[in-house]
Amino acid sequence: MKIVNVIPQLVSGGGERFTIDLCNALSEQGHEVALIVFFAPEGHLGFYRNELSDKVKFISLNKKIGLDITLAFRLRKAIRDFAPDVVNSHLRAMLYMPLSVYTIKAKFFHTVHNTADMEASGPIGGAIRKWMFKTGRVTPITISSESLASFEEFYGQTAPMIFNGRDIPESLCVSDSVNQEIDGFKKSPSTKVLVQLARFTDVKRQDLMARVSKRLHDEGFDFTVLLIGKTSEEILKGIDEANCPICHVLGERKNPLEYLKAADALCLCSTYEGMPIALIEAMGVGAIPVCTPVGGIVNVVKDGETGFLSSDISEEAYYNALKRFLQQGESDAAEMKAKVMESYKPFTMRECARKYLDLYNK
Repeated sequence: MKIVNVIPQLVSGGGERFTIDLCNALSEQGHEVALIVFFAPEGHLGFYRNELSDKVKFISLNKKIGLDITLAFRLRKAIRDFAPDVVNSHLRAMLYMPLSVYTIKAKFFHTVHNTADMEASGPIGGAIRKWMFKTGRVTPITISSESLASFEEFYGQTAPMIFNGRDIPESLCVSDSVNQEIDGFKKSPSTKVLVQLARFTDVKRQDLMARVSKRLHDEGFDFTVLLIGKTSEEILKGIDEANCPICHVLGERKNPLEYLKAADALCLCSTYEGMPIALIEAMGVGAIPVCTPVGGIVNVVKDGETGFLSSDISEEAYYNALKRFLQQGESDAAEMKAKVMESYKPFTMRECARKYLDLYNK
C-alpha cells in the first residue's frame, strides 16, 4: 500500500511525534510511505526530522509564513506525484486539503488529535472539517473515548476510534549525563523527581505547576520539578512570578524518554487534551501520572490505581492530587509503578499502526 501522511511542520509536540512514529511503523511493515510537511525542516521547524526513517520519503513544500494561497496546489501536485492509496492528514493540514480531496482518487483520513472543537481551530477550520466529514470524502479518526464523545457532540456524527501509540525502545537507559543533571536538582537521594513534558502554552499550564509546587515545597515535601518542552515568554513569566526554587526549566530535549525513565512521576495539569503522547511514554517507563481529568487521560489513568487524577481542572484540585502523590509510601509507589507499566501494553505503536492499516483497508 502507498500511504501519505500530511502535517504542517515538525515542531516538538505530541501530534508531530505521533506522525513520525506512525510513518516509521507503516514503512517497517513493508508499505511505501511518504511524509509531506508544509514548512522546510530548518531549525526548530524540523525538531523530529532526524528521527524519520530513511525508508520514508520526505517532502517539504516550503510554505511561506502566514496564508500561502498556492500551497493547496503544491500539496495536490505532491500527493498526485506519489500516487497514494491512502492520504492521512494531521492537525491544521486539513485547512489545505479540500483541493486534493476532491481531485485525487485515494482514500482520505484525518486524525483528530484533540477535542473536536479545539482541533477545529475556529469557524473556518470547523466548517472545512464538517463539510469533508459530512460528505464522507474524509474519514475522521479519533484517539480516545473522550475524543470520540467530543467529536460526536461537535460534528453530530460518529467516527472510528484508535488509541495513540508510542514504542519504548527495549534498550532505553538513562545516560550518565542525564543522571548527573538530575542529581544536581535533587536535595537528597530520596528527592522525588517530577517531569512535566509539554509545549509551554496556556493549555498545559506550566505556571500553575510552578505555583502548586511552591505551596508543597513550602509545606516541606522533598521533590524537584523538571519542565521540558518548547518554551514561551508568557508562560516563563508566570513561572518566574511563582518564585518556586525547585522548578527548573530545561526547554526542549531530544531525549525526553530518559528524563521520564529517571522520574518518579509525569505531571500534566492541562485544561484539555486528546491522548497525550507524553502520558503513553510515561506509562511505558513506569513514571506515575499525576494529571487533570481531561481528554483521553481519563480512559487510561485510574485514580489511586494507575496514577492520580485531580477532581477537576482547578488549581486547588491539582494541588490536592499532587499532594496525594507526594504522601505515597515507597511500597505503594512501587506497586503503582508496576501497574502503570502493565497498562502500557495496548499503546504500542505496532498495535496502533496495525489498527490504522485495518481501517485503511476497509
